[in-house]
Amino acid sequence: MFHSSVVKAFLGLSIVTACGACGSDGRLAEPGSATGMNVLIVTIDTLRADRLGCYGHTGARTPTIDALAESGLLFEQATTVSPITLPSHASIFTGLAVPNHGVRHNGTFKLSPDATTLAERFSASGYDTAAFVSAFVLDRRYGLNQGFTDYDDRFETTIDAGPGSYPERPADAVTARVTDWLRARADARRESPFFVWVHYFDPHGPYEPPAPFAESFSEAPYDGEIAFVDNELARLIDKLRDLALLDDTLILITSDHGEGLGDHDEATHADLIYDSTMRVPWILSNPRLFPNGNVVRDRLAATIDIVPTLAALTGLEPAGPVDGIDITAAPVAGRAVYLETLAPLLDYGWAPLYGLRRIDDKFIQAPQPEYYDLASDRAELDNLYEDRKDAGGLRAELSARLADWPDAFEVAGIQKELTRDELERLTSLGYVTGQAALPPGTRDPKAMMPVWHRINEAGRLSVRGEHAGAIAAIREVLQLDPTNGKAWSVAMQIYDRAGQSTEAETCARRALQLRPTSGVWVNLARFALNRGDLATFEGALAEAQRLDPQNGGIHIGHGHADALQGRYDEARKEFETALRIDPVRSGPAAREQLRRLDALLESRADDTKQ
Repeated sequence: MFHSSVVKAFLGLSIVTACGACGSDGRLAEPGSATGMNVLIVTIDTLRADRLGCYGHTGARTPTIDALAESGLLFEQATTVSPITLPSHASIFTGLAVPNHGVRHNGTFKLSPDATTLAERFSASGYDTAAFVSAFVLDRRYGLNQGFTDYDDRFETTIDAGPGSYPERPADAVTARVTDWLRARADARRESPFFVWVHYFDPHGPYEPPAPFAESFSEAPYDGEIAFVDNELARLIDKLRDLALLDDTLILITSDHGEGLGDHDEATHADLIYDSTMRVPWILSNPRLFPNGNVVRDRLAATIDIVPTLAALTGLEPAGPVDGIDITAAPVAGRAVYLETLAPLLDYGWAPLYGLRRIDDKFIQAPQPEYYDLASDRAELDNLYEDRKDAGGLRAELSARLADWPDAFEVAGIQKELTRDELERLTSLGYVTGQAALPPGTRDPKAMMPVWHRINEAGRLSVRGEHAGAIAAIREVLQLDPTNGKAWSVAMQIYDRAGQSTEAETCARRALQLRPTSGVWVNLARFALNRGDLATFEGALAEAQRLDPQNGGIHIGHGHADALQGRYDEARKEFETALRIDPVRSGPAAREQLRRLDALLESRADDTKQ
């Protein structure tokens, strides 16, 4: 059943180029005009702006978001600052460019307690604050809980998206948690305003919408996931109306990033910074503030603008400096927004990408630099850099900004050149030929998309049990790209599934040289324990602990060692600790180990009785 009591068919918004809804100074709303209002931010993960009805997609079924745009401001050109979930959300809630808050990737970075979040500012002003997130990548351990009295990152209902993915909570479960919170707050007769963040993860791959959306969008499952989220957002809007809160709530709809969907040969996101993954929706809605919806086309909005915009509208006290602007103020001529992704370097050893985007042009710093005239080439297909090497002044401006921030290789802890020993070792293993000897950070990510696809194909073959094909595919990748840390990690998994533990351990050791992660250290410890090498086992788990103290796999490893040595009580404590501190990632494995331990002890008890 579709919730339609608060939505109507999208009939079209007023289109303003010079902004007919603006004041004489170009302002879209007066400072303080939302003082005392509730504030709801909805971030829909992996949502391309051009897949919404209100942004022109004829195949969309997004009546809720479209209706919100009809009573709000829709920014036609809006960009995220990172195509990666955690860094992007850190920018959304601090107003800072990614290098200034320091969260450069998922999983291995944490927002500093020294950062001031929007939730902290609202909390200090007397707002009730709550967040409801849908994926482990935004777990409280990564620091975005700062300022939220309630931070709901529980995953009683989860979707297992498969190996290498993030456990997620479906939109209906998230909406249920939010509406329960709103009802409880009403029952307690809370009179203070609220600041609530709701995060929906469903459009993130794999695209598997529930019924009836799976049937309706069988040929476009990504659109089906978006339609499912829109339907759940309708339930949330219904609850706000039922509680007489809707007219007093300022609602902001945006996304952390888009999705490649094959554009520029990028299937998903994180590794390139074209508009397919960087252009996001930016909708500010309230029927009293914006009774006549308008599409704003005279300025570039960015996700770093959310903090200063909401602060200005709600009258929050000024805080520390931010990199964003109040987007409802007069447009800033020539504004250029900084973009980056370090994922190619941190994951694969490829070059990082940096960029600057103005409303009608973009420069991307890469081994093969790129400059696009977005006014005539929105798809970014015609690289003008060879004829316009100054990139309209953006190249020099980007260099100046980068000079103020730490070098990406310093952040990643990656050396820029292969040592002679490393080169000889890779050659002896048969993994270096010709161009494959290139040092880390020199390969252009856009040219490496075929390798990305081959890595993922190898992983899929392995999961399906096609071990020979998986091994052949990953060996091909490693010959082409022997400094690819992610590929060595995938090779470890492939050989491990194939029962080739010696080869798996070799791959693990190489992966740790290039891309050390807690998870690979845990696997190395497992291989060592199976060989009876307790010194390597303990050392590997110590390294895993150093990188990620909350990795439950560390305790599962210790539990295995305890069980092998007959210390069953200690083993149980380790498994239970894993379940307690890391229920999402390690919970299933910990429960399985507890089950096996109980079965072992029961069997031993039966043997004793006999």
